[in-house]
Amino acid sequence: MENEKPKSKKVNKWIVFTSMPFQIGATIYLFYWIGTLLDRKFEVEGEWWMKGLTIVGVLASMYQMIRQVNYINKDE
Repeated sequence: MENEKPKSKKVNKWIVFTSMPFQIGATIYLFYWIGTLLDRKFEVEGEWWMKGLTIVGVLASMYQMIRQVNYINKDE
């Protein structure tokens, strides 16, 4: 009992890295879905809300991924 190692609060990297694709996909799809709703509501030709918000979703998911990777690397 005396030789037990204290449990650290480090995040398991594999869990974070395997969940990232699902987070990225969900974020992009959420922005896409909101864009299609706005296109239907405002009857926009060319689906500009969908296109614009999908790009915003891609940028938001990239930002989220970079933040998580930096957080994991900081804990090492």
